Amino acid sequence: MNRLMTFGITIVLLLMVSCNKYLDVKSNGIFVVPNDLESLQKILDASSYINNNICAMGEAASDNYFLTESNFKSLSEHWRKFYLWDNDEYTFGNDWNRAYLTIYNCNIVLDQLKKIKRKPDNELLYDQVKGTALFFRASHYLSLIWTFSKAYNSATAQDDLGIVLRSSSDLNEKSYRASVQQCYDRILADLIEAEQLLPVKTLHVMRPGKRSAYGMLARAFLSMRRYDEALKYADLFLKQNKSLLDFNNQMQVDLTKQYPFVQFNDETDLYLEMSPNGLIGQSVSSVDTVLYSSYHQDDLRKEAFFKNLSKEYLSFVGSYSAGTTFFAGLATDEMLLTRSECLARNGRVEEAIGDLNDLLQTRFRSGKYSPIVLDDPKIALDLILTERRKELIFRGLRWIDIKRLNLEGANISIKRRVEGKDYVLGPNDNRFALPLPMDIIAQTGMPQNPK
Repeated sequence: MNRLMTFGITIVLLLMVSCNKYLDVKSNGIFVVPNDLESLQKILDASSYINNNICAMGEAASDNYFLTESNFKSLSEHWRKFYLWDNDEYTFGNDWNRAYLTIYNCNIVLDQLKKIKRKPDNELLYDQVKGTALFFRASHYLSLIWTFSKAYNSATAQDDLGIVLRSSSDLNEKSYRASVQQCYDRILADLIEAEQLLPVKTLHVMRPGKRSAYGMLARAFLSMRRYDEALKYADLFLKQNKSLLDFNNQMQVDLTKQYPFVQFNDETDLYLEMSPNGLIGQSVSSVDTVLYSSYHQDDLRKEAFFKNLSKEYLSFVGSYSAGTTFFAGLATDEMLLTRSECLARNGRVEEAIGDLNDLLQTRFRSGKYSPIVLDDPKIALDLILTERRKELIFRGLRWIDIKRLNLEGANISIKRRVEGKDYVLGPNDNRFALPLPMDIIAQTGMPQNPK
């Protein structure tokens, strides 16, 4: 297992280039390919390489935080330029290579499965392993396309530049950028097949089950603005479990602690984390002050999500990781907000607001929440989207939300003020598709995203 993971790290350096060094390593006996289902499952249980590589660059490029002048000046030029959406010169050690490490490991598993016969005495484990590999491959493709491509637009998706789709672990396979349409077709196909294979119940939230596939399909369809399908899968997710944390219950959310949430809490269906990023750490970034002021005084999220950690402005401490890393997994609150949004867009306002009330009554101080009553679809949708941002802060969702909502005419701009100068990322700007690493462009000859 350790040899495989060590090799996996080496593979990222070679990904999409030549296979000569791979052949050298293999011939020296350092890399042994596992050939049984139990070992393949262990590859997929290596959480550092499978669960914890969700792209963070979009979150770092978005508007939930800001940097003080002193923190900005303390950064390397690499991070300063990234903060201002102007860095296309970065190389190895980034979201791209981390996500493709996960995809590579999933493809190893899928390739090896082809050599193992599915029989009555192994079919449950066989299906679980295959479904898990398909699920994680699709999830990381989704994270990558949200980060490095334009938002899905049915009118242009056939021509818009997507990401690289790897169909196997063969390093001789040439790298090219598929279209956004091809990428989403692959993501949806993988997730739909995974849903058919995954078990209803799993041993731990680090492993995906059938409900996780529903949740990831809801994410994918929401990002495509296919709201009927997003509604379908969010509803399937919630029908299996609709548990919400009660922020008034100290056993579930301890507001006296620096990190109020318990890892693997009752809302978590699948545990994923974002990759580390030099801009959104608690010691560097500060929560957007306008966003913070939008929470009602009796909204306990103000205490659960934000604390003053001995600096001028507030830090975000509300990750479901129960620490400094950022949770990016699937949880009940996200799916409830997804269903609520889709219902509102469908004109089913009473049901949409019902979902929103179900969520918010668990977030407000006991006896202080007044259920919302309204029948205007537009007002309902605006309110739901506002609460979506407030609830799902630092979950890795804001970047794609801005992109998809701007295609709906939301007209969201992101503004930074640094050293007396304003920097603006306007709606549908090309820079919403973040640049690919320079070394990947140089090694493969693939086109870079336009500025």
